[in-house]
Amino acid sequence: MKETPAAIDRTAPAVPVEFARLVLTMAAERGIPRERMLDGLAIPSALIDTDGEDLSIDQHEALLRRAIALSGGEGGLAYELALRVGLTTHALVGYALLSQMTIGDAVRMGVEFSQIVVPVYRGELVIEDGSAIIDIRMDMPVEEGLYRYAYDLALVSVWSGMRSLMGGTWPDVELWFNYPEPEYHAAYRDRLPACRFDMGANQICFPAAQLDKRINTGDPVMAQLMLERAQREREVRTRQASQDIVALVSGRLLRSDTGYPDLESVASQLCMSTRTLKRKLQQSGSGFQVLLDAARQRDAERLLGRSGQSLEEIAAWLGFAEPASFTHAFRRWTGMTPSEWRERARQPPRADGGG
Repeated sequence: MKETPAAIDRTAPAVPVEFARLVLTMAAERGIPRERMLDGLAIPSALIDTDGEDLSIDQHEALLRRAIALSGGEGGLAYELALRVGLTTHALVGYALLSQMTIGDAVRMGVEFSQIVVPVYRGELVIEDGSAIIDIRMDMPVEEGLYRYAYDLALVSVWSGMRSLMGGTWPDVELWFNYPEPEYHAAYRDRLPACRFDMGANQICFPAAQLDKRINTGDPVMAQLMLERAQREREVRTRQASQDIVALVSGRLLRSDTGYPDLESVASQLCMSTRTLKRKLQQSGSGFQVLLDAARQRDAERLLGRSGQSLEEIAAWLGFAEPASFTHAFRRWTGMTPSEWRERARQPPRADGGG
């Protein structure tokens, strides 16, 4: 069953530091020292040097923008990075791919568990007219300056990893890109497979018969063990995402001059559809209206306890058409009317500590 995208928290650890190390290495080769690359960025040098750590998406993108800016443009930076990334850079999933018995097994494994590696990418395997197509998309908007970089990196790194599984060569494969041929491609043409541009999609295409090719490192026992580990890892991340979605939505339910954000606005901020957001909240045992009511109750109690505004003013500020509706909702939330709650909040605490 196709997995539903989870909410993407751009500030949460998600990108292995090994990618940052490679970016810094390539920058150094271009005459840009590490200190200059990291100057002013919220990326501790010690974090990059610690195995097993991750950068957030925001941190990783900041590093990429710095590398591109100081290099005078992309200049094949993503190609170079992708060609250096080995399967084992991806740790758990990389070793899982190496243990698969056939290329088809590896592709399906990679598609199913790709978001354990980097959560922003999503793949799909399609078989049609004798061709196998790995379609690669992103679950979040990409700023214009990094769009080409993101897909250069994704397609070439998948091709490079799959070529390793193929035994070092991969005949009859094509990379399709959804943008014009970049000027730097010519310098890498001899190191890449056939590439086609302005294709309307970002895909890797090859003969479907190659899916049956055996992998030299395949081990059925290890493959089963790695599958179980990957499933456990995904379950942990799914539970975390389910718990995090409530916090992510709640954190965005702040009233502005135009009122509280609606479902569509919050879904857009979290880079997902309203349908997906509803489903994720339902899976976590909550709902958008439940969280919106909690935000309004929070603000209502703050205003009732700390301001001299009338009930009519508070009701209007909270978005209620009339005070009676506010009173009804507040009684449902707290078991008291707003006036009763305000009166109790203003009473001094009893000396004996009683209520």
